[in-house]
Amino acid sequence: MNDFFNNLKNIAIKKKSKIILPEINDSRINQAKKELIKLGFIIHDVNDFNDYHSDFLNYLKNKKFAANWPEIELKKYLDIPLNKSLTILGCGHIDAVVAGAVNSTSDILRSSLRIVGISDQSKWLSSFFLMFSKDYKKKLSFADCAVIPEPTPHQLVSIAENTAKMHELITREEPKVAFLSFSTNGSASHYRIDKVKEATEIFIKKNPHIICEGEVQFDAAISSNISLKKNPKSKLKGEANVLIFPNLDAGNISYKIARELAGYHACGPLLMGLNKPVHDLSRSCSVNDIINVAIIAAIQKSS
Repeated sequence: MNDFFNNLKNIAIKKKSKIILPEINDSRINQAKKELIKLGFIIHDVNDFNDYHSDFLNYLKNKKFAANWPEIELKKYLDIPLNKSLTILGCGHIDAVVAGAVNSTSDILRSSLRIVGISDQSKWLSSFFLMFSKDYKKKLSFADCAVIPEPTPHQLVSIAENTAKMHELITREEPKVAFLSFSTNGSASHYRIDKVKEATEIFIKKNPHIICEGEVQFDAAISSNISLKKNPKSKLKGEANVLIFPNLDAGNISYKIARELAGYHACGPLLMGLNKPVHDLSRSCSVNDIINVAIIAAIQKSS
């Protein structure tokens, strides 16, 4: 474990978070669970809560999607480990769920929305990837890379607010937000740029304490030299660490380019906007990836 995640681990263990990794038929999950328990984390199995089955049925009956389901269908629904773990989370018996090694992102999003629900403060479910340079010294947050295909200006604002909050929580760095586009400070004109400009204006009004800029091109957002040339009056000065992409195509493609060509480590997709922490995993995840996401989930527990 590198120094960054080792320090984060020490913070997370003190939270005493209870976590479920429901995909127990995957060898990587089982190995990660063993390692996490050795490190001092509290890792539960869905079967640890069988005595609460009637509570889980009542919880689901109060959810809009299952309000008219017969009990036999509710029981079948709870037979799926992912659904049961999210119900255990919704009922407050644990603090976080980490899945995705087996289940698809769409299944995790659908079940999380149905069972855990969206936070009143967020309105939308979104995601980000925490990107680390090879030496883990440079840390960038890319959003949204997995959930909202064509975000509206207000959705972009929500994505940026949640990502900035998570970036600060995880990295302990001041968030510096860049709303990305193919234009910097009016260098081009297009309706897509107008959307990014509107999102930036709304974000600044709502969050005057956060350093923010948009619309801005990727290179001007992260390079001080290019920022000086393209946008001399820049507030970011090429030091952005929270990068908000205009759509899902741009975000998803960019994080994979950074991972495959630049050798960045990608942690996520980390979900945002739910009532309680749920995080997705890439189906190609390693044991170390699973451990890192579990550590991030653990630190989200309120003190």
